[in-house]
Amino acid sequence: MDRSIRLALDLDGVLTEHPAPLAQAANRALGMQLPDHAFVDSHGCNVPEAVRLWVYGPGGPATLLDPAPNAPKLLQQLLQALGDERLVIITARPQGSQPTTEEWLQRHGFPPCRIVFADDKVAVARELGVTHAIEDSLRHATRYAEAGITCFLLTQDPAPPAESPFIVRVPDFTAAVQAILRLAGAPIALPGSGDGAQPRRRRIVVSDVIDQRARERLASEADVIEVDGRDKPALYEALREADALIVRSETQVTRELLAHAPRLRVVARAGTGVDNIDLQAATEAGILVLNAPGANAVSAGEHTVALMLAIARNLIDANATTHAGRWERKRFRPFDLKGKTIGIVGLGRVGSVVAQRLRAFECRLLGYDPYITRERFAQLGVEPVDYETLLENSDIVTFHVPATPETRHMLDARAIARMKPGAIVINCARGEVVDVQALAEALKSGHLAAAGVDVFPEEPAYQSPLFGLPNVVLTPHIGGSSREALEAVGEIIATTTLAALRGEIVPNAVNLPAASLHAPELRRLTRVAEAAGHLIAVLQPARPTTFQVTVHGQVASDIAEHVTAVALAAALRRWTVRRVTPVNARFVAQELHLFVDVRFDTTASTVPEFNFEVDGDPPHHVMVRWDHREAGIMEVDRFSLERPLAGHMLITHHLDRPGIIGRIGTILGRYEVNIAGMQVGRRARGGEAIMVLNVDDPIPEAALNEILQIPDVWTAYVVSLPESGDYPMAAGSALSAAVAHTRLR
Repeated sequence: MDRSIRLALDLDGVLTEHPAPLAQAANRALGMQLPDHAFVDSHGCNVPEAVRLWVYGPGGPATLLDPAPNAPKLLQQLLQALGDERLVIITARPQGSQPTTEEWLQRHGFPPCRIVFADDKVAVARELGVTHAIEDSLRHATRYAEAGITCFLLTQDPAPPAESPFIVRVPDFTAAVQAILRLAGAPIALPGSGDGAQPRRRRIVVSDVIDQRARERLASEADVIEVDGRDKPALYEALREADALIVRSETQVTRELLAHAPRLRVVARAGTGVDNIDLQAATEAGILVLNAPGANAVSAGEHTVALMLAIARNLIDANATTHAGRWERKRFRPFDLKGKTIGIVGLGRVGSVVAQRLRAFECRLLGYDPYITRERFAQLGVEPVDYETLLENSDIVTFHVPATPETRHMLDARAIARMKPGAIVINCARGEVVDVQALAEALKSGHLAAAGVDVFPEEPAYQSPLFGLPNVVLTPHIGGSSREALEAVGEIIATTTLAALRGEIVPNAVNLPAASLHAPELRRLTRVAEAAGHLIAVLQPARPTTFQVTVHGQVASDIAEHVTAVALAAALRRWTVRRVTPVNARFVAQELHLFVDVRFDTTASTVPEFNFEVDGDPPHHVMVRWDHREAGIMEVDRFSLERPLAGHMLITHHLDRPGIIGRIGTILGRYEVNIAGMQVGRRARGGEAIMVLNVDDPIPEAALNEILQIPDVWTAYVVSLPESGDYPMAAGSALSAAVAHTRLR
């Protein structure tokens, strides 16, 4: 068990319920206008000291607070795991409130624990050697982070892009305690609800080394299983129940591997390239692939320059001979980079860093990259040339391109023959880019003077034709592994992996389109799109032949694609036993010969609408309206609704005549089903009509059968759609478990 952890707990909002009742009591009794969050951080919110003394004093509102769920038992587990000396409650309550605070803790069954009262929590924490904290105040969490103390912040809000990696956001005190117990290596037996059953925690397999802070962030919400990615049997066993897999470059994510991971939803590459991941196989399986583009660009770029300097200054050989006690100063002939012509193949993120660094050495820079503009070349101070010209005129050639069929062996024997005698090759890109056999022959013959290589065609590399050559500097793919790079990559991968597992749309997905809409707004829209897809599959239980989406209004194509993928996946989960997610929805539809048609009506000047329609007898239609903030299902089978659909519902199609709605209500009342709301619509008096009843209780099968026996009731559906904001986008959500029945007369 790890006894190095020293933990500080906040009191209000962590061990207690949310302290909103304190502000409300002060407002009522003292005529104040404090916000509900005022006592999350009363000192930071400048609550007057007299008010704080009243709130926390004898008989004050704080004595009436309830504990947070299971807080006494959770505190007991922390004390058992860490020991009395390594856990302290640090609260910003006034010192004078100590008697009432201790009495409240004792009255609610909390175990004895040391308490410190201080406005400057961080100063106290430093004196006590605190390493971790649990807080519900962003201000205090930020101050802990600035002091290098990892703080678990209790919040449902997503982290902003530049938030400190020392702040780990968790949804509640239970999740924070789980994370601490895991870090401490302590057994976890958290108190459950009623029968003691615990919801299944997500499992994340990490098969290559990642940053420790990233691991802590992952452990705050999931079980983290570390395994050597080169040990296939162990890796396959770990993946049986895994929800996510995090790799770097050594683990090969093949179709075979994915077949051993039936629950896998996310594969995250802690780096830029994904050439070690079978993207096609992952997409077909509905698995989201993530990477961290650009996070290690500075590290890889500086490593490239370091290899150049190591060769130019004879550093490797000079270091070895000097250590051996041989003073061979006259033998070495280093050279300057100044005035040399350096050719950069690929001016993306890493290539750009290399160009920027080399300008300081006063080199002439040539560049080949058919995918960037001449303006970008000019910004970087690089002269654009074709590939052959670059090879023929460069003293040093460095590669910074991904591994693709186009770039495989782009430096082969023929290309090497075009290079200047005595030229130098640097490869910090991908091993497949350079034909290492041809490179080795050119180095042995003297046509090339030297090479610096950080990447190999097969990694780990235990043999290579380059091994043992005196004019080659080799490193084991550490170009992107600086401390800063690993922290940045780890932060991106940990944050987005957890977000993806929660069903959120993330910006670094490789096999889903990037989104031009901010993630929270897009998530609100896709939640409703998922509900629409589910509903249309309930209305049309037999798989149709067409799934048409018509987008009215000004909507970006990437947004329309996300909406289509989410709705289609939800519908397909009812039409097939296949595992379907937004990642593979179109692929599955194609295999099932379901034609997906997306149309745009950009002439419409209305609030954007998404119309989902499937063929059948009769065809069915669901419409989602979106005002760029909120979205809702506002039309079903061409019948307009007054308010968005949500909750447990009975939907009927029937003839518009007196008595039908009353008879349905009577049947539901007899089965003790309470009606919470009703919407009705019709096209004309006496014609086809629709009714949507929101109910509080499940509708028994017998009640549904009686409703279907009413003359002129044609169809009846029982469907559950989560309330607005309650449901995730991912497969296996509440939608896929919703009760749905259809009966036709």
